[in-house]
Parts: sequence; structure tokens; C-alpha cells
Amino acid sequence: MNTTTPMASGKGRRLMGCTHSSIDPASRFRFLLYVPHLEKAGWRISHRPNVPSRYWRLTAKSRRGRSVQKRVAKFLGIASRWRDIIDSARHDAVFINRDLLDGQLQWEQRMIRHNPRVIFDFDDAIFLGETRKNHIEWICQHAAWVTVGNETLAQFARNVTDRVTIIPSVIDAEKYVPSRHDFISNPVRVGWLGSDLSIRETLFQYLDMFSRLQQQLGFEFVIVSKPRPELPASSDLRWRYMEWSPSVEENISEHLDIGLMPLVDDEFQRGKCGMKLLQYMGGALPTIATPLGANCDIVQHGKTGFLANSEAEWHDAIDAFMRSPALRKEFGMKGRSLCEKNYSIQAWVPKLLEILDRVASDRLPT
Repeated sequence: MNTTTPMASGKGRRLMGCTHSSIDPASRFRFLLYVPHLEKAGWRISHRPNVPSRYWRLTAKSRRGRSVQKRVAKFLGIASRWRDIIDSARHDAVFINRDLLDGQLQWEQRMIRHNPRVIFDFDDAIFLGETRKNHIEWICQHAAWVTVGNETLAQFARNVTDRVTIIPSVIDAEKYVPSRHDFISNPVRVGWLGSDLSIRETLFQYLDMFSRLQQQLGFEFVIVSKPRPELPASSDLRWRYMEWSPSVEENISEHLDIGLMPLVDDEFQRGKCGMKLLQYMGGALPTIATPLGANCDIVQHGKTGFLANSEAEWHDAIDAFMRSPALRKEFGMKGRSLCEKNYSIQAWVPKLLEILDRVASDRLPT
């Protein structure tokens, strides 16, 4: 992979980036992470997140107050997206991450009418359900280019267009602090990093298993998230909470010894792009993951981590890492090296710049 960023390839061109917010993982890792590198290459960037943020929460206590907030938020969202659509004509390309507003196709249709030079990007199986399927298929078909996080998502997009490129979700590995493998924590800290939504979709399904393994192996379980999750009352798992922040994320190796990414085998989770694994690996932590989707591409079983399906396999993987700090160090350093080579922002900026130049120049396949 070419890791050299072409200089001044943007030549003063303008790019509008439409995302859900400035804080959610898709916005941060699929667009905002690239902005400094795109600007260095000569692009002028205008970031247009949802207004209010897609992750904004109602704060009023009364029903009337919440109703007013909802109406104001809807008005602001519509007004800001209309502004973005009108402004898009002054840009050489538009990058849309996931969708524009409330899953309503009319907004993408209007955007593409104003500026057909749209790059549509998604990193989850956001096409599930008949209505969503039709929505996402239309955008893929009419966008100038489609970028996706893995092969599962690419297969969906290729049903309606040949203009598809896989750009895996990446991190800036240079910002992640490698684990101090000379520091031996007691007990060993086994942990999970992710959003509150991801907890409900994935981790909750494994709580009973991790509780049993904790009783057998004696590890400390750490959850890094925001806000503090409410685990089911029936769970016996003993866990410590660490509030997520960008600093905690980049220093994840100071809070964990082993990083976990369990998944449930369903259509949505088969489309996951393995971001947790990359963050663990950026911190030179050994990883254990369900062998599903992109996890199988990221984790080199027996070299950078373990893939585990059954409870016995999860037990053996955690036990092996707990017993051997040397093995944790070996796998962790190999994982960081792999991340730097294949899943770091520096490795993929040239590919995105190539797509931007092609779209902005209208050099598209016929």
C-alpha cells in the first residue's frame, strides 16, 4: 500500500462532507480523520454535520418542552440540509456518510440534482429492511462513486453499480500509545470499547458467558463507553466502567491488557468493520474476536490475536493471554505493525484522493 500522500492534488478544489455529527465513530473515522490530510493535499473542506447532531438528546423534562424541542430540531435539520444542498453546487465534490437526514431519500435526490459529483460512503449494513434497501440502492446507483468499509457492504453496492471501492475503516496509529508490556496488571484487565448502542447489540449477548469465564479465570472486566451503560440486572458480571473520551481511546493500552470484539451472527453484524480491533491493535494490545465479517480479515488467528466462536474457545484464548505476558506482547506488537501497514490513515489517504480527483474531474467509467 502506497503511504505517500500526493501533495497539492486538490489544487484548491472544494469538498463538502455531510455526516451525522462530529462525535460518532462513522463521522470521525470515515471523514474527519481524513480532513487534515486532504487539506494538506490542497482540498478546501467544508464539514456539514446534522443540525442538531444525529446523536443530540432531548433535555426538557416536561412533555410540552420535549415536543417543542422536537419541532425546533426538525426545523433546524431541514433548514440546514437545504442550505447544504444549495451550497453543494459551489463544491467540486460532496462526500455523504450514511445518509443526509432521517433516512428520507428525497434529500439525497435533491443533493444529486444540485451536484451529481457525490461520493456515498457507509460502513454498516444500513440497507437492511425493504425501505432502507430501496433507499441505499438508489443512492449507490446514482452517486458518482461509492466507498464502503468491507467486502460484505461492497457486494450489496455492486448489485447496482460498478463504481465501488473498499476503503476499510482506519485509525491514525501514530496517535495511539503502545502498551507498556513491562507493566503487569493484577488481575489481568480484559475489556471492551464501544458505543452504548453497540453494547446492546453485541456485548449484552455475551454477558452470561463472560461472567462464567470471569469466575473461572479471575480477570477484571472493563467497559469503555459513554454514557455509562446499564447492564441487565440478571447479569453477574463484575465490571469496572471507564468513561470514553478521545484521550482514553488513544491511550486504551493504559486501561486494558486484552481487547475483545464479540459479535452475534446476524446480517447486520456481518457488515461490521472491526473498528474496536483496530483501536486495540493501535495500542499494541492482543485481541480476541468472533470470526465474523471483517474480523476475519483483521485478526490473524494465532499471530495477532485469536478468533473464538464457542465458549471453550473464548476460555482458551483469554486463558492463554492471561498466563503469558510474553504472548500478549508478541501478539500486541505484531497487531500494531499490521495496523500501521494495512489499517492506518496514512495507508489509505492516497486511495481517497484518487477517488476525489476522479469524481471532481468527471473522469468516471461509462
